[in-house]
Amino acid sequence: MIARQGKGVLLLSCAALLLAGAAWAQAPQPPSFKKRGNEERSFVSRVGDSIVKAAHPSAKKIGLVEYRYNHTRPDRTDLNLKMEFYGVVTNKRYVADIVVKIDSSNKEAWEVLNIEYTDNDNIRANQNNIQALIKQLNR
Repeated sequence: MIARQGKGVLLLSCAALLLAGAAWAQAPQPPSFKKRGNEERSFVSRVGDSIVKAAHPSAKKIGLVEYRYNHTRPDRTDLNLKMEFYGVVTNKRYVADIVVKIDSSNKEAWEVLNIEYTDNDNIRANQNNIQALIKQLNR
């Protein structure tokens, strides 16, 4: 009897794991800077959302507070973002300051050079995930 219950629990846990993996696999792709489009605020919000999710995969209720483009020198642009998100366990509000360094020499296809990320969360941001996101933003 115990062996049957053990197999049943194992089967249920495997099914739950498969469902969780399927949900993760269907997560939306980060936007591409080469295909920005005309809806600037929506695009910037999706970029910020992708960066916060890379930094803190468990973050919830992610939202754009403000953004600004700074043209630091010819063919270089900084996208300054202020994003908010909430902790999944504590439901505490956190604020992230993000600077996306962009090569804007080609007006139709910008390229992300670097992402600088800081926030007020006690849990350190995953910098490896943030830097890996650069390739996806440049696709």
